[in-house]
Amino acid sequence: MLLKTKLIVWDETPMTHVHAFLAVDRLLQDLTKCKEPFGGKVILLGGDFRQVLPLYLTKNIRALESERDLGAWLLNSGEKKSGPTIQLPLSIPDPIHQLYSDIDFSSVTPQELKGRAILTVNNERSMEINNKVLEFIPRKEIVYKAVDMIMSEDPQDQLTFPEEFLNSLTPTGLPPYELKLKIGCIIMLLRNLASSLSPLLCNGTRLIVTKLQKNLIQAKSIDGTETFLIPRVPLIPSQTNMPFKFKRMQFPIRLAFSLTINKSQCQTFEKMCLVLNEPVFSHGQLYVGLSRAESFESVSVVAPKREIFNCVYEEVFCD
Repeated sequence: MLLKTKLIVWDETPMTHVHAFLAVDRLLQDLTKCKEPFGGKVILLGGDFRQVLPLYLTKNIRALESERDLGAWLLNSGEKKSGPTIQLPLSIPDPIHQLYSDIDFSSVTPQELKGRAILTVNNERSMEINNKVLEFIPRKEIVYKAVDMIMSEDPQDQLTFPEEFLNSLTPTGLPPYELKLKIGCIIMLLRNLASSLSPLLCNGTRLIVTKLQKNLIQAKSIDGTETFLIPRVPLIPSQTNMPFKFKRMQFPIRLAFSLTINKSQCQTFEKMCLVLNEPVFSHGQLYVGLSRAESFESVSVVAPKREIFNCVYEEVFCD
């Protein structure tokens, strides 16, 4: 298949490690017996280069053609041309009411939900909003409790870090100990899944729950075209500041009415709200959040002030 391929499209390339490019380059050269870069294949590299250092873009292609003012405003915010702070668009008091008050969750369709999201700076705020939105769904709530265990054979570690303490932790990339779900809610995968129960599902994929069983969750793709079965799997946090490792047996999902800005990369929403009660803390984070929408009318903001600090390392941009 690779030998017959004329064009390879590689998405999210700014976030890809250089070793991956070198590996693909060498693989294609070996297969084609051609010493040209990537074996002479045409490689189209996609992604939002403004999110990473130190690359530079001149046009925002996510905004609609009729929204040139939005595109120009986003590019200026991405380069901090308007100064250390940025004037925000429409500010609202309640993001949940703004996005979901007009939806009848007893008969909602995937099409009504797929284009909506509340974006936050951190996981704590996102989980808080998700649980509040879940209360709007008039269906029975099912709670799935995880099984946690410390990965150490030292008896002293097991006494120092009991199971009750592990239950209280929710590291980045892990589902909560108590996973609360209802039929009809939106979820997001936290791991790539490929098993006999379902085809390949990628980390970050959004799904809609259709059936809740004891050891399986049935869900549809956000466009409603495919059905998947999600099992419980063992999960180990890859990056934590804790002096130990532990394993959590749980469904690898989270509610996804609300996402973090970082998790929303590569997605476009017809209606979204950006919650900025906590300040942005990394280069390009505010730009990424604001640029998930296609027009000024489709984005609203919750913030303590109409102006907010814009974290951009402007010294990396070229004149």
